[in-house]
Amino acid sequence: MGIAAIAISGALLAFGGTIIPLAIFSGALGARILDVFLLIVLLLVAVHLARRSFRSRVTVDTFRISRIITGTYSIFLAVATLYYIVEIFIIGR
Repeated sequence: MGIAAIAISGALLAFGGTIIPLAIFSGALGARILDVFLLIVLLLVAVHLARRSFRSRVTVDTFRISRIITGTYSIFLAVATLYYIVEIFIIGR
């Protein structure tokens, strides 16, 4: 659950880090490219975390429900990241 708590706080900071430059620079192309780069990194971390949590861990002492909750959260985070990447470029039209 500690990894999930770090992932939640990291996601909040990453989404905040994408909104602030977008608002400050009024949606300029450079700010959008920076936001997409940050979101792609967040997407990669979320997919990696989901793959690790859904993998069978017989030798490691973890609870199954903890791995399921962490993996589900990571999948939702990846979907939200993809949605936000699309929204950044739809706003610019």
